[in-house]
Amino acid sequence: MRLAFVAAALLAASCTRGSDFVLRPEPLGPAPAPSPVVFRALHVADFGDDTRQQATVAGAMAAASRAAPVDLVLHPGDNVYECGPDPILPGAEKCAFGPDRNQVEAGYVPPVDPAFEKLFEKPLAGVLRDGKPVPVLLTLGNHDVAALGTCASGGEARVIARRRACLSVAHRSPRWSMPGRHWVEDRGPVRFIGIDSNLLKRDYGDFSFEDEVAFVTEAARPCKERLCFIVAHHPSFSAGEHRSDATPEYLDRVKRIEEAAGPIAAWLAGHEHQLEHLRSPSGYDVLISGNGSRARTGERFKTLSAPGARLLFASTAAGFGVLEIGSGGNWSYRFVDGSGKSLQCCTAVARGPCRPVTCPP
Repeated sequence: MRLAFVAAALLAASCTRGSDFVLRPEPLGPAPAPSPVVFRALHVADFGDDTRQQATVAGAMAAASRAAPVDLVLHPGDNVYECGPDPILPGAEKCAFGPDRNQVEAGYVPPVDPAFEKLFEKPLAGVLRDGKPVPVLLTLGNHDVAALGTCASGGEARVIARRRACLSVAHRSPRWSMPGRHWVEDRGPVRFIGIDSNLLKRDYGDFSFEDEVAFVTEAARPCKERLCFIVAHHPSFSAGEHRSDATPEYLDRVKRIEEAAGPIAAWLAGHEHQLEHLRSPSGYDVLISGNGSRARTGERFKTLSAPGARLLFASTAAGFGVLEIGSGGNWSYRFVDGSGKSLQCCTAVARGPCRPVTCPP
């Protein structure tokens, strides 16, 4: 679908740093008055590659954690490039999920895989609170369970994908927590619902989308009274390169997750290697922060993945997001680039939509 506002929006586009492209299709409201923050999370995805960009983004995240207390880092997928954990390390073949096909069987100790430390954990060493590592909560991305082409590892694709998922869940460190392929995390007034969004495209590794729907249905029961966020690698809607993912089957599966979840505040995603803020057709916010280590500088966001979605902001800048929860169900979100500059902000009042505003000084 061609965006009606493209011509006007292009006039408003600006370069914030080098070749970074910024699109703001809608005017900004006034900056909000300062208010107390009860919970703060950094949101970044597609971070797990040893690049100069990764180092820049990691440095900006560390600076953000020094400037204000950070409670959690949310990392929805593509945690270890190019293919995820090594499935042929000695002992990796013994990794197995329990009967719930979600958590790893009790007692399993995974082999030491240096990729976790090198590509993901070490770069985040500066993200601290009171001198201790800020915990990182992760979901699976498509690269984390890759099993075709150069990621085949000489085994059956179904087996390799499942084993990589298992090794990701089994790994534990102060900067790596994946309680299961899907999980629920309650932090103060907020519930985060992490899902295995690889299943939006197709079933894989003997995992079933029907199980994912059943999980979200149960996990979201408090969401009528509580602020809830879906955390998933794949966005429900986007204006980036992966809008081609949005086949009729994909959109139908998104709709079923939406129906199972009910009233969510936002869908926090990666996969698109840019920064995007969209409004879904049903009214929740879609916040994409997938420019952690690999940029797609040529994207111009000219097309949306589905009718009815609205693009509120997009940029090719490397960076991350800052989610802040206030009292009474109010929340805000801010996109920050690799220099620490706030690119775009929005605020939500009383569980309403997150409306674009001028970023506070």
